Amino acid sequence: MDENILIICPAYNEESNIEKLLILLKDLPYDVIIVDDGSTDKTKEFIIKHRIDSISHRQNKGKGAAIQTGITHFLSKDYDIAIFMDSDGQHKLEDIFKFIEYFRLHPKCDVILGSRFGDGRWKQNMPFSRKLSNLLSRFGIWILYNKLVIHDPQNGFRAYRRQCLETLRYSTTGFEAETEMIIESYLQGYSFGTIHIESIYNLENNNSKFSLLRDTWRIPGIMLQKFFEKKPFMLRNKNQQLAYRNKQKQKL
Repeated sequence: MDENILIICPAYNEESNIEKLLILLKDLPYDVIIVDDGSTDKTKEFIIKHRIDSISHRQNKGKGAAIQTGITHFLSKDYDIAIFMDSDGQHKLEDIFKFIEYFRLHPKCDVILGSRFGDGRWKQNMPFSRKLSNLLSRFGIWILYNKLVIHDPQNGFRAYRRQCLETLRYSTTGFEAETEMIIESYLQGYSFGTIHIESIYNLENNNSKFSLLRDTWRIPGIMLQKFFEKKPFMLRNKNQQLAYRNKQKQKL
């Protein structure tokens, strides 16, 4: 597969786990960019120590904003595929090759989403707040967006082809941005694939940035907002979705 690939890792206050990840990232045969979202701990020091390319926000803006910074960098270069992964060590680097292989086998696929639900381990390992948010996301997307089935909409391990990111626009800046990105990709008629990945939750000093009260309820909020704004019941077939995509292109 002869395509230029960029690994994009948003990071915020990950000093406890990021160094192990940085050491492994250096051995990958792909470009890597860390988006430091205004960390106040030693995250940036570790990035500099290991000489990994990075972009830093002066203050914390949210995961969605960090992802957008990564996308802007991606589009400014000659990359074909962007693979997003978290910087807290929850994702296994070897799963990156699953995304690349899936794209190779399915050249018409535009978006690949990692899913933690391939076996029963997620029931014991996943924090309650993430279980609840995923349940709300999966049900909300299915009922509001023409029975679209997304197995793990809150998983940050995912990949996009360039053509998708060129037209993808979203407004949210927190964790809910990952759900909004899925909705926009679907409404524009991009095709989805799913691979099974394993997430690691028993990390040293792992303090999730995901808030049960704040982030869990922002997710259905953005789903409802997009539903009333975009009227997905008017974008049920491919031709309607492609027409909507062309309108988005004209706005660029």
